[in-house]
Amino acid sequence: MEKTKPCTSTKRQKQNPPSVDRLSGLPDAVICQILSFLPTKRSVATSILAKRWRFLWTHVPNLDFDGENHNIINRVIMLHKVQSLTTFRLRYTYNCEDYEFETWITIAIARNVQNLDIRLDYQFMLPRCLFTCKTLVNLTLHNCVCIPSSDAVSLPSLKKLGFYSVRYQVDEALPHLLSCCPVLEELIIDGIVDTDLFCYDIFSPTIKVLNVFLFYHRFGYDPNVEIKINAPALRYLQLRDYVCKQISAQMLTSLIQANIVCCCFHDGEHDYYFQSVVKFIDSLCNVKYLKLRSDMELEPDGDFADPSECIRRFDNLTKLELVVDWRFFTKFLESADNLEILVIRKVDGSKKCNWVKPKQVPTCLLSHLRTVRIDHFGSTKHELKLVKYLLKNAKVLKRMEVYSPKHEFDFKAKFDALRKISLFQRGSEACELAFH
Repeated sequence: MEKTKPCTSTKRQKQNPPSVDRLSGLPDAVICQILSFLPTKRSVATSILAKRWRFLWTHVPNLDFDGENHNIINRVIMLHKVQSLTTFRLRYTYNCEDYEFETWITIAIARNVQNLDIRLDYQFMLPRCLFTCKTLVNLTLHNCVCIPSSDAVSLPSLKKLGFYSVRYQVDEALPHLLSCCPVLEELIIDGIVDTDLFCYDIFSPTIKVLNVFLFYHRFGYDPNVEIKINAPALRYLQLRDYVCKQISAQMLTSLIQANIVCCCFHDGEHDYYFQSVVKFIDSLCNVKYLKLRSDMELEPDGDFADPSECIRRFDNLTKLELVVDWRFFTKFLESADNLEILVIRKVDGSKKCNWVKPKQVPTCLLSHLRTVRIDHFGSTKHELKLVKYLLKNAKVLKRMEVYSPKHEFDFKAKFDALRKISLFQRGSEACELAFH
């Protein structure tokens, strides 16, 4: 008798049970929360999935438009039912009339929007109602104009403010706006300097994070821009300046981390700018981690405040990265007794080091400095002298790393430099030397 073969289809069903649509089994509120992570265009597209999904997107608390036609935006906003918007994002919309843009923003504000992100590739006017929105928590603006300087402004809930290529028109606009943001914690100013503005006056008793990046879109201009910072609660500062004639700050007593880039591309203001940078660095004296980069290089007998002449103590500084005139290096060695990690590098293209030997061995070398890294090492007399000094006097040093530029060093030159350094006296027997 022939044996009956088992039914393969039944076996396959047992191995691969039918899939379950778990997503449709979720409550509407949960599905809307999931859809809120999608751009609005994709969220609307889910309306074709099933009858239940047809209008779910209208209850999603976010509206995120990126490149959509103005007619689409108008229709979506008209059908959208949420009266408390979490996020309204508008990017690179085309064929948009000024009155339409103003209407969209006004509707978002009327719906108690919390996060507003507007970035267009042309300059646009802001409706006045934006600056009296009680619910805004996060505001990001690109390419806008006419920040009010005297009109009524009240943003009582705003915690994060980002300005990208924004025109302020008058100096009073920025400080006036900041004074009306009583709980602001983070401020970003990033973009092309407007010739109408002569001073970025950043005064806020509440901001904890500040990012400033200023550049100019053409060369050969007459620099007349200043940055003034008064932020006693500031904990993190990132400043990249390529245009200013002067930088100043009140004492930043709460600062923990700072990343500073100061470059001077204009003639006639070089020494004046350098002096302001030296004084500005002193206002950072409570910082724990400092990264400082500047392409400025002055003659030893120049008429300026020598950074190697210490003014402030940097008692909290534990990590320091420098790409500067090396006179700053001496300044920090003598004033940062608790320095543990040091990273230094010559200014790109510099043939000088301008290193001034401390009058006595700094305290940090005797008790705290454990790691040193020297980048872009060129094996010049002054660089070898610096390495020799550090190896000899750093009594608790655990590791020194020396990195040479590959395009400048051949194997023999690299071997000779390593041989010289390996013969230097070491104040710490535990110190490891690595040459890359």
